[in-house]
Amino acid sequence: MSKPSLIFFLALFAFTCSSVAAADNADSIVVWRIEPQTGVTEKDANAVSAIIAMEVVKISGKRVIGEAEMKSLMVGEEKKLSCGADDTACYAEIGAALGAPESVIGTLSKLGDYWMLYLQRLNVRNATILGRAEFKAKGDINLLVEGIPQAVGDLFDKIVTKPAPAVPQTAPSAPAAAAAPRTAPGAMPQAPAMVEESVAPTPSRGLTALGWSGVGLLVGGGAVMALAGVAHWQTGEAKKDYDWGKTGSDRSTYDLWSGTMIASYVVGGLALGTGAALLIWDLVAERPVQAAVMPLPGGAMLTLTGRW
Repeated sequence: MSKPSLIFFLALFAFTCSSVAAADNADSIVVWRIEPQTGVTEKDANAVSAIIAMEVVKISGKRVIGEAEMKSLMVGEEKKLSCGADDTACYAEIGAALGAPESVIGTLSKLGDYWMLYLQRLNVRNATILGRAEFKAKGDINLLVEGIPQAVGDLFDKIVTKPAPAVPQTAPSAPAAAAAPRTAPGAMPQAPAMVEESVAPTPSRGLTALGWSGVGLLVGGGAVMALAGVAHWQTGEAKKDYDWGKTGSDRSTYDLWSGTMIASYVVGGLALGTGAALLIWDLVAERPVQAAVMPLPGGAMLTLTGRW
């Protein structure tokens, strides 16, 4: 084959390949890397550019052509190096060469604590602006990332709503599903009736041996206090008899009832106080009171432990 024929066939093959590529990219959109400006690092610009590309795919439904695919086109890559951040005609020309009808360009800057993202959507056929979007966020870059879906939605004139948090649902039991009323076709569904869950009461703990000991001391202390009352009355009567001379100089009866009264008051009061303390301790303790006996030289020591 002669040299002119070889050149003709190579040119025809190149034209055919470029036509097929343009046809494949007819339903695509070129998303350029965000241009970092004041206060923005290359790393942040690359991360934000990747997120914008993913959101463009979700919202527009078109295939995105990124710079990774455009790097194989040396002419386009060289052309991009001469495009300024606001040179929409330059970006439109490259997008048209790739066969994509639209392009997305933008800038990202940071001033103080504010992040500012500015996006433009271009029609590459006539180099006109189809849409603009601007988003500002104060604080961490995470706030900027959360606002990118809204900015891309504004770019395509679509409302983007934040997804509601998922609420776990449990399957109804068989009796509940059978008892649920059926809704006739076309009728409004009825709201489910509120069901109050019954909470089983916590079983109360009965008295332990310590508590019953307190009850016994209360009963015994009451009886001793009653005896003290009787002794108190008899002491008064014996004093009257002694004062009036009925017993002469004999004070034995008065001394007997007086001693009994004092001893009964002391013993009965101690029994009542000890019994009340043991009963209250046993009722409010979180766990039964534990008793321990420790032998000591000449005796033993009793310890009681509990918690409330």
